[in-house]
Amino acid sequence: MSLQSLDRTQWSFAEALAHVQSVTVARRAAEAAKAPPKPVPAHNHWNPPQDPTIAWKAEAENELLVALRDGDLIAQGRYTEERPNGWGYGGSSGFGLHSGYHSSIRPEQWREGRYSLGRLTARDWEFIDIRMPRFLMKAIWPDYAPEVQPAAGTDTAPYTTPYLELMRAAIAHFGITAENQGKKDCLVDWFLEQEIEGEPVSNKLADAMATLIRLPSAQRGGAKRVLGPDLRRA
Repeated sequence: MSLQSLDRTQWSFAEALAHVQSVTVARRAAEAAKAPPKPVPAHNHWNPPQDPTIAWKAEAENELLVALRDGDLIAQGRYTEERPNGWGYGGSSGFGLHSGYHSSIRPEQWREGRYSLGRLTARDWEFIDIRMPRFLMKAIWPDYAPEVQPAAGTDTAPYTTPYLELMRAAIAHFGITAENQGKKDCLVDWFLEQEIEGEPVSNKLADAMATLIRLPSAQRGGAKRVLGPDLRRA
């Protein structure tokens, strides 16, 4: 990837959080669907069961903040140290006159400050309008793709039988190829030494399998029939 093709799209904190929550909820839901069913606890009217997506979304927000605090994800924001409104009250932090330009937020600032209502605020400074690169978000939390289930009535593995497996084993053991067919007597002796589902291989079955793993021309000794004149009419 070159710098010219780099995805420079920036996501707001809300957009980034929504992406992580979407990926986490989809992944957790898929895991829950595969898990064995749990007994349903008894709940009374005043204590209904909690929607699991609430806990999954809280987990996603914690993951995002941990990535920012550990430096795995770098965000930017508009910085200020000015408090024109004092120490603030209600939903106001008191900070103002934020920079018109974005600067990087260091991991230690994420650990020192507290994020709330779109602001990362510490005692002496504040960031607002926080953004983070979309390509980095998707590198850490790629879009969730559910596993593709095989269509109904199809097997995940090709059909086989113990007889086919034993014949494949013989081909590998003797190195049988179109040029190297091996001797049928040796093959029969080998098959007679094997077992299928705990039972010895019979003479007829050993002879049949030794025949089936060799080319038809090998059964005739490899010589082709040559048609000549009919001497009976001479």
